[in-house]
Amino acid sequence: MKRTGLIVAFGFFICLASLGQNSPVLKTEASSQDPGWEGFNNRVPPKRIPTVIQDFGYRTSNIAGREKGEIGGKVWRSSTRASYAASIPPKTLTDKLTASGTFAITATSGSSGAFFGWFNGEQTGNGRRDTLGFRFSAQGSGARLTLQLVTDKNQACGTKVTPWVVDKTKPKGEGRKFRPTSIKNDGTRYSWTLKYEPDANDGNGQISFTIRSSSAELEEFESNTHVIFLPNGYKEHGTTFDRFGVMNSERGGNSMTIYFDDLEYDGKKQDFSTDPAWLGSGNQVEFEDPHQGGAHDFGFSAQTSHAGGSPGEIGGTMWRSGEYGYYGDRVGILTLTNRMEARGKVILEAAPPDSGMYLGWFNSAEKQNAPSQAGNFIGVKIGGPTRVGHYFAPAYATGKSGESKPVSGREHAKRVSVESRSGPVLVPQRVFDWKLVYDPEGNGGKGTLEASLGSESVTLPLKSGDKSVGAIFDRFGLFTSHIGGSYVSIYFDDLAYTTAIAVP
Repeated sequence: MKRTGLIVAFGFFICLASLGQNSPVLKTEASSQDPGWEGFNNRVPPKRIPTVIQDFGYRTSNIAGREKGEIGGKVWRSSTRASYAASIPPKTLTDKLTASGTFAITATSGSSGAFFGWFNGEQTGNGRRDTLGFRFSAQGSGARLTLQLVTDKNQACGTKVTPWVVDKTKPKGEGRKFRPTSIKNDGTRYSWTLKYEPDANDGNGQISFTIRSSSAELEEFESNTHVIFLPNGYKEHGTTFDRFGVMNSERGGNSMTIYFDDLEYDGKKQDFSTDPAWLGSGNQVEFEDPHQGGAHDFGFSAQTSHAGGSPGEIGGTMWRSGEYGYYGDRVGILTLTNRMEARGKVILEAAPPDSGMYLGWFNSAEKQNAPSQAGNFIGVKIGGPTRVGHYFAPAYATGKSGESKPVSGREHAKRVSVESRSGPVLVPQRVFDWKLVYDPEGNGGKGTLEASLGSESVTLPLKSGDKSVGAIFDRFGLFTSHIGGSYVSIYFDDLAYTTAIAVP
């Protein structure tokens, strides 16, 4: 029986090698009609659909400040933006910004959060673009606090106000490093100041933040000034703010109850002794929210035309969490001996930090881990560090790049793909032409992979010996990234890509 199995397996790989020598052709997919691609875990119903009850705005209570009157209430973390804020004359990163005030939290729950500061009221549904302020990330025991700027190009810089703690009594990887919920949820009042100085940091801009509680004993983070030095070029990203106030965190989650008072922003004082008549948007609503972490919803989209001129395209919401999923066309058998090309149009509709996905040729046999973890992939990675936003970067993995293990909980197999450390930046809300070319003869016969976006391109040479190690591809399309992050809303149209199957 073992001998027979070996003969069958040997014959199978001979067949694959033979098919890999077929003359590939370029297939065009306009997406005006359902292309009938194969989907795996690409339409995942949420494990729960919570009822979101946004209930925040002006209050006559006295929890956060000196006298009666404040703003706040119950704020739900949801993909649907909700806010209560003052309308302000447009501000940019060339303007000096100052603010101070108090806040108090009276209730938190797991996966809850809120934002306070300057933002753009027109960026609804586009993640965190055009925001400058501080963010709460809460659990049942309290909240963590982060200071952050996200520019109009979706590039972010920030610093943790509440710190990481290292428990040296625990082994590495076993909860040794953790971030306590240091902001109390018992009504403790916190005073804070926030400044943005455009001329500081050699003219690149600088953000500073201080916070101090009413507690008798202060924690270390309450004695420090927390500073962000803006990277060179951030001021030129076209970032604009026209609101100042409170906003929910835009990702499915739960609620926290928080209040703000005794505000002063850009020279204007607001003690809320009377109703300020600020602008409310979605802050007094109740609805069911199916857009939850890990609930992938991507594939053929018949009615939308985000990336192309007429209805019909490929894409949707892809999470960097949950089960591995893909949506791809059957392309026969292709290998690293074949020249491969793909092109089309793409638009990144929304992409909060810590999100991403992959596009290209991969192998459908692996169903537990993404090809970037399991091997057999060549294409592009859309993602990157928050300071950059989302690179459109070439990436590949051979057929045996490393051993993968099944995903369980929040753990995931190690990424084994080779990925360019830089590339063109995919700016949200803009349609780009893109192109991908794998040349097996490039780099002295070792192979090269070139990714182009608009007028920019980057080339990734294959490592010595990787082409001979080989890889087998039987699908072309989209697949999700590893566990541990947020979502991208992305669409592709006018596609053309190499296939080993005859095109009618």
